[in-house]
Amino acid sequence: MQQRTRRPHGIASRKISVSVSEDDLEIISARAKRLHRGNVSAVVHEMVATLRREEAAEEVLQMVGGERITENEMQAIREELAAPKITKARRRRRAT
Repeated sequence: MQQRTRRPHGIASRKISVSVSEDDLEIISARAKRLHRGNVSAVVHEMVATLRREEAAEEVLQMVGGERITENEMQAIREELAAPKITKARRRRRAT
């Protein structure tokens, strides 16, 4: 039996029906189990949050007259940001 999770106060919701492929459902379900104790709605909430950020970025680009970033360019940026920072090892002073 699936454990009920409480929605944060102030977040209204509506129940909808969505059709997805079996492959997509596997991915969604696996993420829900891994990150949200099986809550598929939380995964959908994550996806919508991502779409909101993308839409906001599109809006900013239109305001400043910039060009749209391709998916390959966006992936390159994500990889660069995710790369671990390499810092120089700090030298310790020897006690005298």
